[in-house]
Amino acid sequence: PEGRAVRAPSPSPGCVAVGQLSIMNTALSRANSLFAFSLSVMAVLTLGCFLTTAFKDRTVPVNIQLSKVMLKNVEDFTGPRERSDLGLITFDLSADLKPIFDWNVKQLFLYLSAEYKTKNNALNQVVLWDKIVLRGDKTKLDLKDVKSKYFFFDDGNGLKGNENITLTLSWNVVPNAGILPLVTGSGHSSAAFPDSYEMTKNY
Repeated sequence: PEGRAVRAPSPSPGCVAVGQLSIMNTALSRANSLFAFSLSVMAVLTLGCFLTTAFKDRTVPVNIQLSKVMLKNVEDFTGPRERSDLGLITFDLSADLKPIFDWNVKQLFLYLSAEYKTKNNALNQVVLWDKIVLRGDKTKLDLKDVKSKYFFFDDGNGLKGNENITLTLSWNVVPNAGILPLVTGSGHSSAAFPDSYEMTKNY
C-alpha cells in the first residue's frame, strides 16, 4: 500500500561471519607473503656478507719464544694412578691480529698447542694456553713470561729427552655470517725437554 515504509532485509549472521573470515584470510595471506619475502632478503644479504670475506687470507706472522722449560714426573690422578711426565713451560708471544679483523669478524679464539711424537703415538697434541679477542679489543699481542694455562701431561714418559716439541698458535675466526675457519699462524717454535726430572716444587 501507498505510504508504507519497506525495510530492507538485514544480512543473516552467517553472511557476516563469512565476510569477516574472508578478511582475516586475506590479512594472514599478506602477512605470510611479507614474512617469506623478508626471509628471502635476509638470506641473500647473509650470503653476500659471507661471500665478500670467504676467500680472505687470515694468516698472520706469529713469534713464539720459549723462556723456560721444566720437566717433572708426577702422579697422574686423571689416569690409572701411574706416574707421568709433566712439562712446565714459560713463553713469550707476539703477533699483530689487526689484519684478521674486518666487518664480518666478531671475535677470535686463540690457542697455543704443542705437538710431538712418542714411541706410543705418532702425533700428540696438547692445548697449553688460550685467549678470546673480541672486536674492539687490543689486537697487538706482546706477551712476556706467560706460563702455560693448562697442564702439559703426557700419558707416560714421552716428554723426557724429547727434542722435538713444536709450539704453534692457531685461531678460530668467529664471523657474523658464514663458516668457522681454523687458521694456523705462520710461525712456530721448537723446544727440547731435558733428560732429567726437576725435583724442586717451584715453577
